[in-house]
Amino acid sequence: MRRVESPRGESVALADPHPNPKAAKADSRGHAPGDRCREPGCADCRWDVQRLKFWLRGRLLAAGAEDVQVDAAFGPGTVDILWRRGDRVCVIEVSSAAPEFERARHLTTVLRDTGCGEVVWMTPPGWWTAQLPALGIDDFAAGGCEYRAVGGILATGPGGVVSPRQTAYELRDFISEWVGDQLAYGYRDEHTGGWASVADWERHTRTQAAVIARQRHELQNQRTALALARKATRDKSKQLLRLTHRLERAEQAGQDQADDLAQVRRRLADHNRVDATLRLTVAGQKAALVHWQLISWFALLIIVTFIAAGLVLK
Repeated sequence: MRRVESPRGESVALADPHPNPKAAKADSRGHAPGDRCREPGCADCRWDVQRLKFWLRGRLLAAGAEDVQVDAAFGPGTVDILWRRGDRVCVIEVSSAAPEFERARHLTTVLRDTGCGEVVWMTPPGWWTAQLPALGIDDFAAGGCEYRAVGGILATGPGGVVSPRQTAYELRDFISEWVGDQLAYGYRDEHTGGWASVADWERHTRTQAAVIARQRHELQNQRTALALARKATRDKSKQLLRLTHRLERAEQAGQDQADDLAQVRRRLADHNRVDATLRLTVAGQKAALVHWQLISWFALLIIVTFIAAGLVLK
């Protein structure tokens, strides 16, 4: 048995975890270590949560928190743990079952708007730990109160950016570093984040700044290439317009030439018709001239015949 002090100054007795997990039995005094019960409304889970709350209160006070209250009134309702240190006001919400994500996110926003600087959700591990300022607690009935976080903790990866930590993190170390301003919550991308040391966030920020600078340089090069491409496109467009205008003028000139050629052809046809008519007229006149010549010769022969006949008759 061990005792901890409640917010009202009363002494509360907490049972120490059984040294042999297999021999421990779940009852109204909490689950056996390793059970990892996630049932909402479970009496043993409520006891485990209360034990964790008072354990956190002791760790916060030991880490340097000036005022720690369990089940304290703050903002629109009651929060599990409220602690202060100087100007810092922080809240811890503990849930042994999976939290309602939208409600948890809304409550986090309300608490921050009310004046809480930092909010930490301590929940079972799950996808929500990457989208809330949360820690995924491995076992709420950990033996010897050796609570460990297996989700929500980030560490610097090979590329210099933070990524989810692959190994468990002692909750007592988290509390000590968090109260000592050595840990901070941040976002890896637009939607997901986690808790990492200030040095890790500095390396992450420096890496991200280098990536942004490189991307800015690449974007500037792309903008330059785009500007050159646009200029080339405009030049090609102008050249195409000039060629189109020339083609239209050539088509118009060709049409004019075709009209002129058609007119010349019509004139030639008219001349051909006149020439044919004149040729027919000349041919007719030649035929008439030949006829008149024949008639003249015939008349001349008749006259010669009459003259010769007259001479013979004389």
